[in-house]
Amino acid sequence: MAVTHTTAARNAATDAVTALLGTSAHLKFRLTGTVGAPGTIVANLVMSATAFGASATGTATANAITSDTNATGNASPVATASLQTSAGTLVIHCAVAASASDINMTNGLTVASGDTVSCSSLTYTALSA
Repeated sequence: MAVTHTTAARNAATDAVTALLGTSAHLKFRLTGTVGAPGTIVANLVMSATAFGASATGTATANAITSDTNATGNASPVATASLQTSAGTLVIHCAVAASASDINMTNGLTVASGDTVSCSSLTYTALSA
């Protein structure tokens, strides 16, 4: 039998994780990395004072995210991203690819120095249904 969760449990878990981000969290795009060693940052986007709205059906949607208009850039492709507190504490780490990933970058995975990197939408789900 597969593990399932009620909507109330999924909402509670998602809201608990997104609350850890606190005020003015950051979405950081990275070349490589894991939770223990998150990798080189090439773009740093600042999230709204409240990063995510309340979870509905187990998923929270991010509020406005400010573009990084002067990315650090690198010749290597972006491979991961992290959501961190404004003080730099890593809360969520995920994969980045052109498609079928945790975060999908639609204009290519390579960020050049001075590029603008933006995020048009972002959702987070802590538990599966």
